Amino acid sequence: MKIRAIVLIACVALLSNVPVLAAPPLQDLDAYVHQTMQQWQVPGMAVAVVKDGKVVLARGYGVRELGKPDKVDADTLFDIGSNTKSFTAAALGTLVAAGKLDWDAHVADHIRGFRLRSPYVTQELTLRDLLSHRSGYCDPGMWYSSDASDVIRRMRYQKPDYAFRARFCYNNIMYLTAARFIPAVTGESWDQYVAAHLFKPLGMTRTVTTDAEVAASSDVAAPHGMVDGKPAVIHRYWAHNMDLMSAVGGINSSADDMSRWLLMLLADGSYDGKAVLDKTTVAAMETPQIPVPTDAGVGREIKAWMPGGDFYSYGLGLLMNDYAGHKLVWHAGDIDGMASAMIMVPDQHLGIVVLTNMTESGSRFGVVMHILQQYLQQPASDVGAALFAQAQKAEAAAKLAEKKLAATRKPDSRSPLPLVDYAGKYADSYNGTASVTLENGHLVLRLGNPDFVGDLQHWHDDTFRVSWRYRYYGDSYVTFGQDLAGVVDKLSLPQMDQNFERAKASQEVAR
Repeated sequence: MKIRAIVLIACVALLSNVPVLAAPPLQDLDAYVHQTMQQWQVPGMAVAVVKDGKVVLARGYGVRELGKPDKVDADTLFDIGSNTKSFTAAALGTLVAAGKLDWDAHVADHIRGFRLRSPYVTQELTLRDLLSHRSGYCDPGMWYSSDASDVIRRMRYQKPDYAFRARFCYNNIMYLTAARFIPAVTGESWDQYVAAHLFKPLGMTRTVTTDAEVAASSDVAAPHGMVDGKPAVIHRYWAHNMDLMSAVGGINSSADDMSRWLLMLLADGSYDGKAVLDKTTVAAMETPQIPVPTDAGVGREIKAWMPGGDFYSYGLGLLMNDYAGHKLVWHAGDIDGMASAMIMVPDQHLGIVVLTNMTESGSRFGVVMHILQQYLQQPASDVGAALFAQAQKAEAAAKLAEKKLAATRKPDSRSPLPLVDYAGKYADSYNGTASVTLENGHLVLRLGNPDFVGDLQHWHDDTFRVSWRYRYYGDSYVTFGQDLAGVVDKLSLPQMDQNFERAKASQEVAR
């Protein structure tokens, strides 16, 4: 009896030193996803997780479109936004591996007519610079033309934001430019090349890049955004010419197809026993090219999305930071009505992708970090809830700023000039054209993008409030300027950082 007691005590002592096993990863995923979707008012979401060379989860949640019963599943198509950039970098990497191109090839040698404001940067800018956002030019948000060549050409009028290669600054148009290397070298379009060299060998049969393919596909998520404070279906981004955006943020894919992309990258370029990318291509994409400062702008957002890192950097189409002693390789995708995230932990052979059909930032990273923390056995922290609190705070600050602006309005102010004096065409070599017409007794403003048509209501002096007819864009303000003779000769949209001058009859815009 005494011996049995001693043995029992010894066993208890041993057991007390055995760590208690955590719940298996993903066990509570469904509950968390539903919770965060409700919090962020996300209609639909798809999630895929890969681990050790296998897909361990590919699942849909919610609906494809508000007010309709069709459910999201693992095959539902979402626009993946800037997660497209890793495909563009990889496609170019296949040409580098084949000896047909070099990461340090000069842009001016391959893209005819390419020119920036600085002759030195024009001459020295390389493909590597384009793909790592170190040109010194920040994204101008200039998507008012329907032609990619025209958008690229207008970059010559933009002033640099930083010295060349001195600081990371995200720029979509540099990726639009990088994609032009593919037809320059191969004679194939970007769409044709990525389909043949990436989608086909990976069996990504649902993944498409053009308007026509999306329209012909079934099981497609509709884009949603907040319209006058409520979630609603909105236009598919640049619906009249989505193909302009294809190499920058235009791939439409599913959770199941994206799991194949993650498996290949985690296997150093191989999929199903075959090499899709050379190892050196994957290594180049995942090698830091420039630090990402997290004190402001996009960098601050990046750190909020993926907190806990001591370093943040950008490679070729992919971001990197450390977390709990592991290197994370990832990217986000944001486009009107859609938001996505994909992340890899190479030393754990772990990959996660989250696709949503709502313009927002928080829910996808809440889900990503929830899964990541469980697999890496880190203390639980609800990143999605923290981001939601930040979003609520920002929204409150915006409403307060609007109230303060309203308080500065001069009461009983009338337009200093007849409305017809403001009508006319305005132009800028960088921003393109703006027109103001007098229709049924009020002014209407039109920009190059057909979604930007707004009705003007006099605010005070020469300032008018613009109520965009596409309500997803809300309201803005436009201010007109007069010359010394009292003739209206300028139009400014300060919130959009756009300025125009009245166009002369013979003026040729954006040349």
